[in-house]
Amino acid sequence: MTDSPPKRGDPPSTGDSSTKCRRLVQVCGVVQGVGFRPFVYRLATEEQLAGSIGNDTDGVTLQIEGPSYRLDAFLTRLSTETPPLARIDSVSASDIPPTGEKGFHIIASEVKGQVATGIPADAATCPDCLRELLDPTDRRYRYPFLNCTNCGPRFTITRRIPYDRPQTSMAKFRMCPACQAEYDDPLNRRFHAQPNACWTCGPQLTLETPEGRPILADDPIADLIERLLAGQILAIKGIGGFHLSVDATSSAAVQRLRERKHRYGKPLAVMVRDLAAARLLCDLTPEEESLLQTPARPIVLACARPANGTAPEVAPGVPWLGIFLPYAPLQHLLFADPRVKALVMTSANLSEEPIAIDNDEARQRLGAIADAFLMHDREILQRCDDSVVALVDGAPQIIRRARGFVPLGIELPFDVPPLLAVGGHLKSVFTLARGRHAYQSQHLGDLENLTGLEFFEESLAHLMHTFEIEPEFVVRDMHPGYLSSIWAERWAAERKLPVIEVQHHHAHIAACMAEHGLEGPVIGLSLDGTGYGTDSRIWGGEVLIARLDGFDRYAHLAYVPMPGGEAAIREPLRMALGHLHAAGMELDDPFLREALGTSEKETALLLRMMTRGLNTPLTSSCGRLFDAVAALVLRRREVDYEAQAAIELEGVALGEEDQANRPEYGLELWKNNETDGLVLKSDKMWTAILEDLKRGISKERIASQFHSGVAEGFIAAAANARERTGINQISLSGGCLHNRRLARLLRAGLEEEGFAVFQHRQVSPGDGGLSYGQAVVGAAIVKRQREHQ
Repeated sequence: MTDSPPKRGDPPSTGDSSTKCRRLVQVCGVVQGVGFRPFVYRLATEEQLAGSIGNDTDGVTLQIEGPSYRLDAFLTRLSTETPPLARIDSVSASDIPPTGEKGFHIIASEVKGQVATGIPADAATCPDCLRELLDPTDRRYRYPFLNCTNCGPRFTITRRIPYDRPQTSMAKFRMCPACQAEYDDPLNRRFHAQPNACWTCGPQLTLETPEGRPILADDPIADLIERLLAGQILAIKGIGGFHLSVDATSSAAVQRLRERKHRYGKPLAVMVRDLAAARLLCDLTPEEESLLQTPARPIVLACARPANGTAPEVAPGVPWLGIFLPYAPLQHLLFADPRVKALVMTSANLSEEPIAIDNDEARQRLGAIADAFLMHDREILQRCDDSVVALVDGAPQIIRRARGFVPLGIELPFDVPPLLAVGGHLKSVFTLARGRHAYQSQHLGDLENLTGLEFFEESLAHLMHTFEIEPEFVVRDMHPGYLSSIWAERWAAERKLPVIEVQHHHAHIAACMAEHGLEGPVIGLSLDGTGYGTDSRIWGGEVLIARLDGFDRYAHLAYVPMPGGEAAIREPLRMALGHLHAAGMELDDPFLREALGTSEKETALLLRMMTRGLNTPLTSSCGRLFDAVAALVLRRREVDYEAQAAIELEGVALGEEDQANRPEYGLELWKNNETDGLVLKSDKMWTAILEDLKRGISKERIASQFHSGVAEGFIAAAANARERTGINQISLSGGCLHNRRLARLLRAGLEEEGFAVFQHRQVSPGDGGLSYGQAVVGAAIVKRQREHQ
């Protein structure tokens, strides 16, 4: 006969199991606002332990008392059975004298010392709340603001830590007796759910005209649905701001939205009822389906099915659709009407402005866009756009980090002093850091106007206040003309703080290194659109030998003229002419002019600019190389949004199999006559592209071959760098790594060559991750300086 295994709570078979012990336990991480205290209460009750738990600025602190074997079992379960939204970063336990306490208690929050815990991110409606929402017998039936400790708004309604109701925008809503009873019951899933409310005591909806006059309706949501189905544009207040919404199946409605919003070409995101509806619109992989259903509920870029029923104006010129599922009760109620199939849900703003959050602000800024407004009276304290992710080379890649991810901390490879890194110019995101954690802001948009800068300052003040971080120094991009750089210098001067400049592409590589705990040296491939170089030229196709505290430029794309400077970013045909001129082509060739759609006069003007060096900076940008090829192959003369030409070029190649690289499409590695480094020249590639166009080779085949040629060129440069340095670790970063095909070709080719390849997983490889890299480089420089003092 064999012994049966011990049951939970049984004492060990040997040793003294009756001795009472008491331990002080500190848990750090995302442990407030996620049901962690009732979870601990349940564990302690099941293990028959006495003690207490409370929130504080470090996370949660608990004292537990009972037999040692039960304390050990409790601590094991504490780390292995956490609530779905919780994230434990550390658990420390120490013995303290027993007190003989009876029972386990949840005590009031305590404010003490420096903040070391995190605010949870906003989370999608959980299955339990969704069942209540649609249950006619439930007291919260169709209540658009229901939530519990497993779901609902967090970051967007929080003023500061500790995360308690008085610190949120729910403070003004006094709970009714029924809600208060749930809130006070440790065994209820709404125990200390700070946004807890119902029809009796919580926020309410109102429908308005653009002039602010109330629209009387027994059911504002039902009225809103009728307006959407009639083709109207609705401004809908949500979790992190307003959405502008139209019926995604109506071409007229989508086009009207584009015209009023001044967003003429950039794809629009589409929300659908559930996963089954998403499958009708997109060819989803299992990984993409999982991404759609995470608590963050991001927009997922997936391959659209042909003739999927959405208006062609939703995502013109690209084979992908940004699709997402409802994450708020209000959105679920919209899709409870079976007539609603798919809705465009785009940020409520004019193109590139911050999203609107305040009711008065929405009336003022959106009055000329929306036909009606669905408002509510719960204040949004932090603007927060929808996050965007894509499956790149088989793994999730963050394109826009916002709702559902912010303000969760990102681990750093070493302890850092308090600092602020301000990011770049486009896709602005700043980073506050202290200790082993960096806190990125939500996506802030482009810093090109006062409105964007005000959003930057508003978000910075909020996170500094929340996490009580007072920077000891500021890190900025090396570009002197970025608004973020100018602001950083002024802000630091007012506080008498030192400023550290970090080269753009070094920051990109450092961000990837830090994600993986690498201190270097590594070979870094930093491929993006624009970055100010140490030689005052515009970089973007870089092979670096990088450490966290410095780098050497090993190789880069050969410099080409950029006629008109920033105008060449908006007009890719300028970059095509710049590349062709650098390759020695005759720009007045009739075939070339016809392919580009340029006149003889236009060509002559741009040629004079290049030969005389008039407003024609030099660039090694990989992004501009993609633009140039798109201008020639797709006749993309101008763009409506950043990277449009490159995105369309990737899209054209989507259906083509990977091409075995033709040598004539390769990038040639040459000795740089100005420095000791190497340059990658594209002259032969341009000759091959022109010859293929003349032969009538399809644009799909040319685009595919071009991607292969670029990848092979940088793989060859990396192999050359390894041969000279012996470095085998390689980090991939920069906005061009959003390109799925390029990322896959680079990773596969480099691994075939035996490299250990590292790619981004927690922050964007584009400028959305730049400030994280700046923070790491700045901290590494300060660390080195202090070690040598």
